[in-house]
Amino acid sequence: MLSKISNPGTFEEKNYNWILHEGSPQDDYYKGHNTLHYQMFDAEVPYITKFAEQTFKKFAISLIKQMPGMCIPLHKDTYYFFKQKHGLLPEHNVYRANIFLEDWKPGHYFEAGDEPYVNWKAGDFLMLNKDLGHRSANMGTVPKYTAQVTGILLD
Repeated sequence: MLSKISNPGTFEEKNYNWILHEGSPQDDYYKGHNTLHYQMFDAEVPYITKFAEQTFKKFAISLIKQMPGMCIPLHKDTYYFFKQKHGLLPEHNVYRANIFLEDWKPGHYFEAGDEPYVNWKAGDFLMLNKDLGHRSANMGTVPKYTAQVTGILLD
C-alpha cells in the first residue's frame, strides 16, 4: 500500500553522476538490452534526506533513472552492500522505501507483491523488505525517477 511523504519538494535532475547498471535477475528474456537503468548514490534531495532521518537509524540514499523501454525484472532485494557497509548480520531486518520523485506519467509502472501501482504522486512510497518481490518498468516516453532509502527502521 502506498504511503505519503508530506510536502515533498520538486525533483529536478541535476548533473548527477549516474552509473549505468543492468537489472537482475538475467535470464532468457531479461538481458542488458532491456534492463538498463541509471543509479546515483548519496543524492542531495532535501525532503528525501529529511524522510530518511525521521524513519531510519542508519540509511543510504540512491536515485534510479529508468529510461523508456527499460524494465527491472521481478526480484527480491538482499541489501548485501548495505549490510556489509554497516557490519550487519544476514538476519538483521533491513527495509527499503521506494519513493516516487515525480507524479505518475503514462507508461510508468511499479509492482510489489503482485500488486500493480500507477497514478502515484510525487512523495508516494512503498516500504519493501527482503521477502517482497517487486519489479519496475518504463513503457512511457519520458524517464521515470525513484529514490531508494535503505536502512534500519527507528525503534
